[in-house]
Amino acid sequence: MTMRPVFIVGCPRSGSTWTTFLLAQHPSVATFQHAKVFDYLVRMKQWYRFKAGFSFIAQPTVGADPDRPNENVKLADAMPEEEFSPLLRHVAEGILSRVAGVRPGVSTVVDKTPENAHFAEFILELFPEAYFLHIVRDPRAVYCSHRSASASWARWEFPTQPVDGARFWRKDVEASLSIAELTENYLQVRYEDLKQDGPAELGKILEWLGLEADPEFCESAVAASSKDKVRTVKEFPKGFVRKTTSGGWRDELSAGDARIIEYLAGDLMEELGYERSQKPYRFKPLRVLLREAPEPLLGFLDRKLHRVTQLMHWRWVGRKLEWPNP
Repeated sequence: MTMRPVFIVGCPRSGSTWTTFLLAQHPSVATFQHAKVFDYLVRMKQWYRFKAGFSFIAQPTVGADPDRPNENVKLADAMPEEEFSPLLRHVAEGILSRVAGVRPGVSTVVDKTPENAHFAEFILELFPEAYFLHIVRDPRAVYCSHRSASASWARWEFPTQPVDGARFWRKDVEASLSIAELTENYLQVRYEDLKQDGPAELGKILEWLGLEADPEFCESAVAASSKDKVRTVKEFPKGFVRKTTSGGWRDELSAGDARIIEYLAGDLMEELGYERSQKPYRFKPLRVLLREAPEPLLGFLDRKLHRVTQLMHWRWVGRKLEWPNP
């Protein structure tokens, strides 16, 4: 593979789309949005580990030596795991190569799928040379964006309660931060810094990627990626690009909701440079307690429901596999 694979990670609705448009202005960069390629490929690896040892290749019995019957060969023996991972790399490589081939001169392909943070180890197994760009945003602003999206174009996709929103943000951000322990090709950029001084921050990102870009180009790239222009992209649903300002969450978020988010994510917020706006709770808030109480019961019911579904499935499969009497 001749091009450099770059993965934008973090919590969704943290400015990763805008960052993608900034990078896409560079003549050596091609980007694509939220394809979840590695989400599906990692499931293929899970399939191999769970099924390849059981699936077998039937051997012919007609004309076989009765004293030396042919043994059926397991799929895992016919295709060892060390040969399976290269197959997955070829699939991913083929997709990235097609993205790069959309325009000439591309040396860097950017995959904007924030959830890839949870598959970083798998991605590095396939592409040890991969780069990871982590876009961080204030969790209070992220929650406001999640709540707005859930009310319009992304129903059921994002959390609508501050307790869930804080946990959602924390889980994705911690997964993204952990990538720094896996590879040196990791860079963290705050969305607020990009908003405040886009050209300078874009220049740092391009320099990190080994791409040439002068200040004039960075200025023009930021101008070409303004919200008004991104909002006209027909592939985005209505309301995808919000009209917000820096610190706009203060006008959208109640003091109580902000305090809940700060209770659950405050330490990580401060580590990333975000100040608290509310006095910390001395004890666990009631809303947090109420959200935690049903979780063990819901987990138990979910496991039981999953087991019942499995049994029903295999009973159905068993009926389908019954051989007719001769």
